[in-house]
Amino acid sequence: MRHVRLLLILVGLVCPLMPAQTIQLGNSLAVLSGPWKFTPGDSPLVNGQLAWAQPTFDDAAWTSMDLRAVPGEIDAAYGSPGYITGWSARGFPNLAGYAWYRLRIHVAPNSPQLWIKMPDHTDDSYQLFANGQYVGEFGHFTATGVDNYRSRVRTFPLPAPDAQGDMELAVRFYMEPFVLAGGTTGDSGGMHQAPVVGLSDQIEALRTQAVTGRIMSLMVSLFVSFMLLIAAVGAFWIWLLDRPHTTYLWLTLGLALSAVSAPLLAYALFSYTFTQDVLNATKNLSDVALLCWIMFWSRWFYLPKQRWLYTLTIALTVLVLFAMVFSVAGVTTNQTVIVNAMRVRAAANLALGVMLLVALWQGARRDRAAALTALVPILLLLISLFSIELLNWFHIRTSAFPFGVQVSVQDVAFVLLLLVIGALVARRFVNSQVAQRLERQSIDQDLEQASELQQRVLIPEPITSALFTVENAYYPARTVGGDFFQVIAHPDGSLLVVVGDVSGKGMAAAMLVAVLVGAVRTRADETFDPAAILHTLNGRLLGRAGDHFATCVVAHIRPGGIMRVANAGHLPPYRNGVAMELPGSLPLGIIPETHYDVFTVQLAAADQLTFLTDGVPEARNATGELLGFERLAAMASQTPESIAAAAMAHGQDDDMTIVSVRLRSEMPAYQQSRIDPLAAPSH
Repeated sequence: MRHVRLLLILVGLVCPLMPAQTIQLGNSLAVLSGPWKFTPGDSPLVNGQLAWAQPTFDDAAWTSMDLRAVPGEIDAAYGSPGYITGWSARGFPNLAGYAWYRLRIHVAPNSPQLWIKMPDHTDDSYQLFANGQYVGEFGHFTATGVDNYRSRVRTFPLPAPDAQGDMELAVRFYMEPFVLAGGTTGDSGGMHQAPVVGLSDQIEALRTQAVTGRIMSLMVSLFVSFMLLIAAVGAFWIWLLDRPHTTYLWLTLGLALSAVSAPLLAYALFSYTFTQDVLNATKNLSDVALLCWIMFWSRWFYLPKQRWLYTLTIALTVLVLFAMVFSVAGVTTNQTVIVNAMRVRAAANLALGVMLLVALWQGARRDRAAALTALVPILLLLISLFSIELLNWFHIRTSAFPFGVQVSVQDVAFVLLLLVIGALVARRFVNSQVAQRLERQSIDQDLEQASELQQRVLIPEPITSALFTVENAYYPARTVGGDFFQVIAHPDGSLLVVVGDVSGKGMAAAMLVAVLVGAVRTRADETFDPAAILHTLNGRLLGRAGDHFATCVVAHIRPGGIMRVANAGHLPPYRNGVAMELPGSLPLGIIPETHYDVFTVQLAAADQLTFLTDGVPEARNATGELLGFERLAAMASQTPESIAAAAMAHGQDDDMTIVSVRLRSEMPAYQQSRIDPLAAPSH
């Protein structure tokens, strides 16, 4: 009968190996370093039971495998101490699939029930048997295959030994082919730590310590992922403010895809939601993120769009994903296919990395400081993409475990990248704010000059007349407005009043106002006829106003009190506080050759006419209530300044123009007798 060596440790201190003997565990832990017996392949079934799990099976022909750890050796994948090379480095380099370990231990009489802690890191799944009795498993073994999961700490209670105190431990392992070709270690297969047996309290303490260490090893990666997600939200918000430009959309996608891997890994370490194949596939999201980084930096540096370059980038990314399906996702178990697929993936990623560096090089021509600043994190990011290849092919680690916390090259790359992108975004924002401020100052100066010019064009010279008293008020909603008015006196004593409103606000409306005012002044040199003036204004707007149109009312008031008035869709004037009933016509600038009816009114001495634009009745307060026509009628006989003050106090929402014409109470008799009230002006 074969005896095993038991390695005792007190509170985690490893004791020297001793010859096989009876051991009373007490508060001690025994490290089962063996030597174990090992063989590739799977056990045959005898009477429905796995023959290699039975204590009576003779394993003398199996290979001896010592699981003593090299002092100071650290697991490259998890940072766990006591790392042991797998079977690939122990004489079975091409072994994937099933393999078995066996070890016989002797338990002292009257010992309490023993528990076993299996290794933190295994490749990949296993079933544990004691004296032929099934104890437990990690992974899910079925008749059609094995579902593998991310390695984690597992503990199991062991059954009582046989009557002689002996217990035969048998471990049935299964390693998926991908791990052999491209796993996290270059010496994969089986156990990477020796199992430990002891009492339940000590095993539980050891398990808790291992789980805590596993959590601590993920802290940096999870923190970096959290920062990437926060940055992705910020980039997405910036993109929403300026959707036509896709720079920040590509940044959002790159950050989000880069942030997914670590949280999924952490979740997979404590759940069975994702199999190892699915988890390995999610790691390749970083390869897709590489496409996003290429697009982002190309947009950031305003590089010219090159269709062939983008097509090649997308094609390489698809090739990476296709290779991932064959190498990682368990589509095939053919070792040669998996290795070749990994090489294709590495070559495609290398090509994408070169394209990213080319984008930086081209960007350096436009912004050398930004390109040089981004170079270091980009190089580190590219190195992290080949962490598996560097470890397997060149035995170069890309992670360190200071104080038990894993810090990878990828984590460092993303932290630096966030700092660089944050600094570049802040610099561009400051520069854009300065440029916008200078541009606003220039625009404000232009608008101020335009406002002064519009005031000079619109507001007429004071009219001194023995027949009429004229007052006006003009308040644009913006620096320049779309209202226009003209009051022109003729030497014969008659008065022309033109009040109108161009649709819209701002500079476009103001430019049309200048056109219309010029047309009024030119046409008034020939006639004061309201219909003729509206016809001229309509012709000037047609074909020039775009989507704009204008409303307008024109009145010709003679010294005898005769007023001829025509309206093109405008508010009628108020006579002594009452809106006049006038025939209406279409606004200006809509249909050519529009006919405008002229309405003749006999005014009385002391009558007051109030012309205004719709900005007065449509004044709107904070609750959305309009000033309305009833309030307007109540104050229509007031001075223009009083009306404007009341409307603005209610809440100005549009340009406001008010022109008041009051007939004097006594007219000179000689003018009344000399002028034919229906005659046109003499010029």
